[in-house]
Amino acid sequence: MSFELPRCTPESQGVKSALLAEVLEDLNQLPYVKGIILLRHGAVIAENYRAPYRADVPNALWSLSKSFTSCAIGLARAEKRLEVEDKVIDFFPEYRACVTDKRMFDVTLQDLLTMRSGHDVCAFPYAHADTAGDWVRGFLSSPLVHDPGTFFAYNSLGTYMLSAVIRRVTGLNVREYLMPRLFEPLGITPGEWECCPAGTNCGGFGLYLKTMDIAKFSQLLLNKGRWNGVQLLPEDYLDEATLPHADNSMNELPDWKCGYGYQFWRSRHGFRGDGACGQYALMLPEEDMAVAVNGSMTEMGRVLDILWEKLLPQLHGAPLPEDPEGAALLEKVCASSGVPAAPAGEKVLIKDYAFEFYPNAAGIEGGSIKFLPDKCILALKTPRGVEEIRAGFGRFEEFSAQLQDRRPHPLAGCASWKDENTLEITLLHLDGTFRDTWEIGFADGTLQFRWRTVCSLFRPLMMPLQVVSSRQI
Repeated sequence: MSFELPRCTPESQGVKSALLAEVLEDLNQLPYVKGIILLRHGAVIAENYRAPYRADVPNALWSLSKSFTSCAIGLARAEKRLEVEDKVIDFFPEYRACVTDKRMFDVTLQDLLTMRSGHDVCAFPYAHADTAGDWVRGFLSSPLVHDPGTFFAYNSLGTYMLSAVIRRVTGLNVREYLMPRLFEPLGITPGEWECCPAGTNCGGFGLYLKTMDIAKFSQLLLNKGRWNGVQLLPEDYLDEATLPHADNSMNELPDWKCGYGYQFWRSRHGFRGDGACGQYALMLPEEDMAVAVNGSMTEMGRVLDILWEKLLPQLHGAPLPEDPEGAALLEKVCASSGVPAAPAGEKVLIKDYAFEFYPNAAGIEGGSIKFLPDKCILALKTPRGVEEIRAGFGRFEEFSAQLQDRRPHPLAGCASWKDENTLEITLLHLDGTFRDTWEIGFADGTLQFRWRTVCSLFRPLMMPLQVVSSRQI
């Protein structure tokens, strides 16, 4: 069985290489489309990564994880383990006494799948408020504002409950349940799927996959669940799951008000799974096209605008003559599409420093900063020991660190002198959406630290780091 998607020239699939070059150039203006793969008629026609982001790094999918949880529900239904009309409480009878709103007894799996549990906002605060960290109890004991099945409210805790149901009926977490049924047949080795305190996959977020993994998943959905002649996902469930069951027309952005299925969004064109900051699995049945995207951006709708407005109107149903010049242009755009590193700035002769911080929420005690000809190294004393931030002058340098996060992440750092007393270090999270900036001031022989983050959704912000003392070393 082949795990690889075929690759063809864009022209052989009815798309101009020059057009793809233009589309990618527009996408490269966004900060940042980290990786993108476009498929037509089942073949890869373009693949691009913005260095230092890489093809081999699994990325945080955020809410694109929801579509995989939905597929697990479809598989469990096909195996006669559940029905979407089943009441959620029936899977957790030991929690019946915890229910505070009698309407909770009527919430079905379908209500969770379509984001119509009866809540008016995401119910996650109730999970976090549970003193024992019991997310199931937090959901089932939460109050409802609407009758189940009547009101759309995006609710990641509802998707977590779907994950908890899968674990209850199969004895497996969603990730492990999908391994032989979905991931392994596609040749996907998923990264982690983050868990609640009880060890259940979060369901609505927390899965890490490579951009090519998303591309395979997208093509599988476009093929109605078939891969290499084998029906991996039930076609009848996918047909049902991608219909617009819930009315979300109250939303403002055009691609977020076209209807919602079973953890899939309807779009102005086709349907999709999507996650925060630009994680996309786009399926366009009429055009026989799929697109996979990993991003780190605040305006993720711009990706769809560019694809709908520039690419779709110029697709052809038949092959086009090969275009060597267009192919060369597309190759050039892909080769030059890295994230621009900040200029190194004028070289400043500053000695190395050691410093101590006042107590802070991140638990960073202090550390040192050392300057080399082509980089600087910020060594920080954390609760786990010394961790280094490495930043190249005028270029990105890759390393790994954890700092305030839950686990270590692959990072890339770039350093730039903004003036003779101000050093700025930019950090890109290669497996996620966060982009951090450290600003270090050296005026009057004393150090000042400022830290900020971009695309900080769902991330605790670091408290200010105040220097107690510093000295040259």
